[in-house]
Amino acid sequence: MPVEAESTYHDLLHADDSRDPVAEALTVLRIIQARHPRAGSLIEVGCGAGERLRALGQHIALVEGVAVDDATAVLARRSSPGTTIHQARLTGLDLGRRYDVVACLHDGLAELPLVGYREVLRTLAGLLDTGGLLLLAPFWMPDVAIRRTASDGLSRGDDGRTLVRVSRGAPRDGAHRVERHVLLAEGDGVRHAAEVRTLHAFGRREHLNALAAAGCGADFLATGLAGRPLLVGVRRPAGRPGTEPSPVPTFRPAR
Repeated sequence: MPVEAESTYHDLLHADDSRDPVAEALTVLRIIQARHPRAGSLIEVGCGAGERLRALGQHIALVEGVAVDDATAVLARRSSPGTTIHQARLTGLDLGRRYDVVACLHDGLAELPLVGYREVLRTLAGLLDTGGLLLLAPFWMPDVAIRRTASDGLSRGDDGRTLVRVSRGAPRDGAHRVERHVLLAEGDGVRHAAEVRTLHAFGRREHLNALAAAGCGADFLATGLAGRPLLVGVRRPAGRPGTEPSPVPTFRPAR
């Protein structure tokens, strides 16, 4: 089971997280309002624990999520009661309807090699109505991802639980290998969980070409999602050839 999906300590795992899901959701909302003000439906693919969905659901009539495993789906349904959370694989995803906005704001797509990434983008673009937005938060750009990274943290809950986490990342074979370990001390002892992920950092041109192949014009916002990169794709009418990305205004992260 992925470390992220463990429901018994998800709150402690992210207690000191620098990422703010609500701030990210509000930043996404401002981009939607500027680019597609009549958008009335959104689905977040790889929705995690559902915090962004809960915030976006206050402003968009229909929001849904896709979780790639059962444990994460349970977390998302608990966080966003009443919101439809699909549990499905991304390859060949077909939910029987189309949306105004499809968002993937987690780094889950970075686990795919370029061929698989391009295939999934075609699938996600297929969930959009013409003119719909495809919002993607990629893994860090190559110049950042190639650095060796290490992080650690200690979190304590009001119920007596204590969590220690440590992670280490390093470049390997053109990708980035991230190993993470978690120790959870609670009433019945100490538990250990670990995972190893291989993440791919594609360049700006690779992302834009993949979106063009999926039938989307696209813009790259270097700091569009609270300081992190964000790709904004627009679904073209069927049969329309790709075009070069156009300049876009800079959006300040929501506070």
